[in-house]
Amino acid sequence: MKKLYSSIIGVCLLFIGHGQVVNITPAFATQNDTITVVFDATEGNGDLVGESQVYAHTGVILDGPQGVGWQKVQGVWGTADPNVQMTYLGNNLHEIKYHIPTFYGLTSTDTVYRLAFVFRNADGSKAGRETDGSDIFMPIYSTGFQATLTTPQQFDIYDLNDSLDVHALSSAHADLSLFLGSTLLFQLNDTNSIGYKIPFVDYGTGNYDLVFKASIAGNDFYDTTSFLVRAGVNIGVDTLNGEEGLTILNDSSVYFKLRAPLKEYVYLIGDFNQWDFKDTYEMNRTPDGQFYWIILDGLDPNTEYRFQYYVGEEGIRIADAYSEKILDPWNDPFIPSSVYPNLTSYPSAFTNFPVTAFTIKEEEYDWQTPNFEKPAREDLIIYELLIRDFDQDHSYQSVINRLPYLDSLGINAIELMPVMEFEGNESWGYNPMFFMAPDKYYGTKNDFKALIDSCHGRGIAIILDIALNHAFGQCPLVRMYFDPTAGSFGQPTTESPWFNPVAKHDFNVGYDFNHESDATKYFAKRVFQHWVKEYKVDGYRVDLSKGFTQNNTLGNVGAWGQIDMSRINILTQLKNDVEEVDSAAYMVLEHFANNDEEIELSNRGFMLWGNMNHDYNEATMGYPSNLNGTYHTNRGWSQPYLVSYMESHDEERLMYRNINFGNRGSVHNTTELETALKRMEQGAAFFFTIPGPKMLWQFGEYGYDFSINYCPDGTINPDCRVANKPIRWDYLDQSPRATLASQYGKIIALRNAYPSIFRTESVNMDLSQSFKTMSLEKEDSVVFIVGNFGVETSIETLVFPEDGTYYNYMNSDSLMVTSDLQAVLEPGEYRIYTNFKTFNFKEQLIDPEDSIDVFNASFSDFASIYPNPAKGELKIALNQNRNDAVLLIISTPSGQLVFEKKFDRVKKGLQIIDLSEEMELSRLKSGLYYYSIQNVTTTHSGRFFISE
Repeated sequence: MKKLYSSIIGVCLLFIGHGQVVNITPAFATQNDTITVVFDATEGNGDLVGESQVYAHTGVILDGPQGVGWQKVQGVWGTADPNVQMTYLGNNLHEIKYHIPTFYGLTSTDTVYRLAFVFRNADGSKAGRETDGSDIFMPIYSTGFQATLTTPQQFDIYDLNDSLDVHALSSAHADLSLFLGSTLLFQLNDTNSIGYKIPFVDYGTGNYDLVFKASIAGNDFYDTTSFLVRAGVNIGVDTLNGEEGLTILNDSSVYFKLRAPLKEYVYLIGDFNQWDFKDTYEMNRTPDGQFYWIILDGLDPNTEYRFQYYVGEEGIRIADAYSEKILDPWNDPFIPSSVYPNLTSYPSAFTNFPVTAFTIKEEEYDWQTPNFEKPAREDLIIYELLIRDFDQDHSYQSVINRLPYLDSLGINAIELMPVMEFEGNESWGYNPMFFMAPDKYYGTKNDFKALIDSCHGRGIAIILDIALNHAFGQCPLVRMYFDPTAGSFGQPTTESPWFNPVAKHDFNVGYDFNHESDATKYFAKRVFQHWVKEYKVDGYRVDLSKGFTQNNTLGNVGAWGQIDMSRINILTQLKNDVEEVDSAAYMVLEHFANNDEEIELSNRGFMLWGNMNHDYNEATMGYPSNLNGTYHTNRGWSQPYLVSYMESHDEERLMYRNINFGNRGSVHNTTELETALKRMEQGAAFFFTIPGPKMLWQFGEYGYDFSINYCPDGTINPDCRVANKPIRWDYLDQSPRATLASQYGKIIALRNAYPSIFRTESVNMDLSQSFKTMSLEKEDSVVFIVGNFGVETSIETLVFPEDGTYYNYMNSDSLMVTSDLQAVLEPGEYRIYTNFKTFNFKEQLIDPEDSIDVFNASFSDFASIYPNPAKGELKIALNQNRNDAVLLIISTPSGQLVFEKKFDRVKKGLQIIDLSEEMELSRLKSGLYYYSIQNVTTTHSGRFFISE
């Protein structure tokens, strides 16, 4: 049970430090005092035991007696900051003295309620905190007479056979009394300290109030706390045997179940019991000792309740690991109301650490596209997206607002970097703490559903990035079984049902899940099924999937990558779990194991990331490169499930390297902006046309050129890898960048328009030389691509797969091929030839006689804008299956409305609407524009370019 410290009645200093991490002298310090702070490294989490040099990291609490928000923080973390350097007193005691107003820089209007502390070694790798890992808070008193209980200072739970040593102090001599409820325990007159031992067996079980009374000059002063005395283990058979977490039984009843083996007891605390500890809220332990459960009745179905589990003698307060919404005392105050309106407040007066929030009858989302048909795996064009850095509003709604842009680009899937509740607000998301709750920093639960629904309405799938190799320290599964004194930062104990005390591989971050434990298998299944069931996500990108193993390879990264059948089976079971809910769901792995394991996984239906960043960057910079690994058969795979990419969030930007490290020829310089952008276009031509799924990292389509290591202050430093990056939608106002985005869209559109030839198995490629070629053949159709990736002009022989008329897709030129041709290709020049006319040939769109061919060939059965690029004229070709009104909206990439008009009762069939005069094209500057055309049943978005 709780460790109690014996003491004797004596002077103040004997009492105030017992069992505490920090002592402050004077005992009743005011905010204008000079104080001595003594830190006892043997108390609390004990992380700094044995350290001879300790530094204080400290601040003040100005927002109330129970506040937790640090202000006026002193100490530069991770440095030997002399301002907060402490003096070593021996016996693991460290001291610092300072004048409070001067040290913290207080103003005359500041009222200090508490001092906040975390202690550390010089580099910050070790930190002294409270036993549960929380910050240390010490009260600051107002002037005048004060009286306080020093032991116990906060609520605790005891067994009937325990006893409690009570100590109290006053700031001056007075008559002091201790009461248990209204029963007088002990009294001393004309003293400033008092102590008493309470044997609980004399009083029995139940809730008690402990009252300290100090009487002086006819005035009474009180300090109180409470505690609970329990009889023993509360065993109860769980007849429901329901799922872990909370389950709504009806409009007024909820069932709670917590896996907590080896814990002595668990209490449910929350709004429903005013956060008080009562016998009726002690959860029942199942006879096998594995679970705790309780049913609450009489709840209001429309009230949002907040609650926690209070676990064991350690007094760990945790939210439910299966929460779908949590409230966070540290980060919620910084979430704008525009992103999350009417967010329920955190119950700071009653508890600390995250709490679960739930409503029995929460608002249902009305799905507009309930039965989305996913694109085939081999046809995926995935756009990897980090909401934080995608738009200034960093919200689900801001992504919805940008969907016309993404739709016009031609992508058919968005891969969202993790949106599960992660530590902090601004993060990449790979530091998860609650795996079933969408992070509120991006918006509400229904906002996220609206994003998915909006994507589905446009034919865009949602792939959710998920990090289940590990969890971070605020995850309740970590906190329940954690030794803060082990390792450099503490580690899970051997009792943990979910985690390895020490990770099994060298690349682990956070705390390593044991994926062979039954508890983790259950948890992972619940998490993977949840987002597919509740949010209709279309699949997952599994972060660090190579870590899903109990095969210990620490110190041997090469062994980690070798084929591991236990890992393959773990991942296969997770795939089966997901497919129980959605048989067509995608499972994409960030694996990077040896090729024999990746072949086995692809044969089992997994898609796997294929990192081609280095070779594509060598190509765009004008150095020797080999792009053959982009195609799955060149890796010996039989399944087209290689998700190759030129860039990802983990790789350096191609354009950054182009501009800073590119090659130069006699006249061709890849470090010049426009040349570097053209090299990106050339790379895209030899990327999206290779059969198999492809992925692009946000903004690569317009040549984003801020380094992955870019810092907010403009410097380049690896420490800034995950820092916020500039959001540059204004780049699309620059003609060369807008042109690149348009060309990306045009290349993707070719693939989307003729999927069969880009699924062909008849592929011939030579992508290992500076002059690169590739041909695709499907029945009578041919796509032939050539490009000069060198930095000097090249004269090459073009060996077409067969004779006939070929069309240059990118500029509509045509040529008759009867034999091999000699061609001059400038550095960075490429050509995409087809032996069939494609939808971009404007004579097809202009001639009504060809309307059937036009729309059969096009990526839209409904509408197109032409010519593209536009110069002097702009028209819409509509092909409706009935008479219907049509709404046209045209905007800039930044969302500024350029033109909006409703055309009433446009006739069925092919109709051409001339916009040239009505839009006054001459008033629009050259660049990229986006359009949306919709009737009652259909919406089509696209892009076009106005040339000078």
